[in-house]
Amino acid sequence: MSFFTAIKTVFSKYAVFKGVASRPEYWWFALFSLIVSVVLDMLMGDPNDPNVVVSGISLVWSLGILIPSLALSVRRFHDAGFSGKWLLLYLVPTILLFVVAASSIPVIIAAVTGTLTGEALAAEIVALLGVAILPLISGLAILVFNLVVSVLPSKSAAEGNKYAA
Repeated sequence: MSFFTAIKTVFSKYAVFKGVASRPEYWWFALFSLIVSVVLDMLMGDPNDPNVVVSGISLVWSLGILIPSLALSVRRFHDAGFSGKWLLLYLVPTILLFVVAASSIPVIIAAVTGTLTGEALAAEIVALLGVAILPLISGLAILVFNLVVSVLPSKSAAEGNKYAA
């Protein structure tokens, strides 16, 4: 599959979560998305004073490829013989991040009001940092899993892939 064929295929199957996507289709679209994002970032200019028009275009681009990228990932998982539901694992670090943020609120309030100072404040901050590493580790592990699945060869129906035609 060529670069342009892959892009055309992904956008023609904009929200199709059934079926399979080959490795070339997945990786060509990943490259295309990366190139567009890098170009938009370069056009944005100074990070302290970004171009508002390009920022808007970048936001529209990001939102516009969210569904096709997710559908492509699900189809790529299917091609490797995995359920697309494995992508729900990305909710784990997201939920953990919210837990860490919620846990830090009482510490911040206590520090601002002055009820928690010195060594007690330092101990609370160290404890929060220890907990904050959980979303990072789980997110990294899930990212590695996703990478491994995305480079696996196609699995045919004869090999037991229930998602292959």
